[in-house]
Amino acid sequence: MTAINSAESVKRLYLNNETIEDSTIDIFNESIVKFFKNALKISLKKPNQAIFLLKALRNQRIAIKTRNRWKSNGIHVPAFLIFSITGRCNLKCKGCYAHAQHREKEKELDTIRIRRLFQEAAELGISMILIAGGEPMLRPELFEITKDFPEIIFAIFTNGTLLDNTVIEKIKKQRNVVPLLSTEGFEHETDDRRGDGIYRKLRLLMDKLWENNIFFGTSLTLTSTNYSLITNELFVEDFVKKGCKVFIYVEYVPVREGTEHLELNLDQTKKIPELMDSLRIKYPSLFVAFPGDEEKLGGCLSSGRGFLHISPEGRIEPCPFAPYSDTNIKDVSLKEALQSKLLLKIRENHDELKETTSGCALWEKREWVKSLL
Repeated sequence: MTAINSAESVKRLYLNNETIEDSTIDIFNESIVKFFKNALKISLKKPNQAIFLLKALRNQRIAIKTRNRWKSNGIHVPAFLIFSITGRCNLKCKGCYAHAQHREKEKELDTIRIRRLFQEAAELGISMILIAGGEPMLRPELFEITKDFPEIIFAIFTNGTLLDNTVIEKIKKQRNVVPLLSTEGFEHETDDRRGDGIYRKLRLLMDKLWENNIFFGTSLTLTSTNYSLITNELFVEDFVKKGCKVFIYVEYVPVREGTEHLELNLDQTKKIPELMDSLRIKYPSLFVAFPGDEEKLGGCLSSGRGFLHISPEGRIEPCPFAPYSDTNIKDVSLKEALQSKLLLKIRENHDELKETTSGCALWEKREWVKSLL
């Protein structure tokens, strides 16, 4: 499909679903603004953080206007990207989806293309980029790029083991970089999945980040076994006291065979939105659940509807848990990649992702997604 034909298809998609799509996009944009307003509110006691977040809120509003301009030209631009900057990692965590994915091994994007990717994202109005892996700290040149894009928030999912004093000094100068430390619960749960001694290292790291006035958070994998623990107020309060300002709850997806028992049951999944609302009221931190919070926005936000995934090799994919692609940004610009035929087909058939029994609709319907190729 040519870029022109693809753009025309997107225009027809908006015309056919104008009321529903516009309503969803408006709600999504409002939720982003609300997120940053809340971030500003909980940071008022730290003037430097508050000033930055005030600027970030302004940048988010500018980005929304930019995305709306592209939409009027038939180009749907998601609010944020998930970019797995590398497939390499220094740990071997149990059940890691990145290790379990069977992507073709190609050369990872080089620094020049990554810089251009961020530049293209900024021009399109993409205001947040979630950096994942592997372990992002194995690409230390990342911080030489992020410093040149202060208008973009870079949330970095990291195991924290490579976040030394040198890296902390770099992050300290870049308030648009938010480290999210991966944990599974307390010491037993974290070390059982990630390795002996990891939890203690993370606790010491939290102290350093707090002392250096760095806005940071934690990424928690929700499983059937740790669900009650990491949503418990005692756990949350402990992390809040350590200075944690963001809690990202990611529901476990059984990419690796034999781990299906760790997937949340339907009752647990249904309770997530209510739990998040309760925690938001009680604690001065930000709480986000994937894919739990998507329900308020009409379901799955993948495939460019709210976000898309870029693999270490540059493949444009619907989601980190759906490694299927028909486009690579080594060959085209990000703007052209957003017009991917695969992403368009998934958005056009979004109803297919509404009736599911598990948390991740794309994972449950992965054979259907694969068939679209």
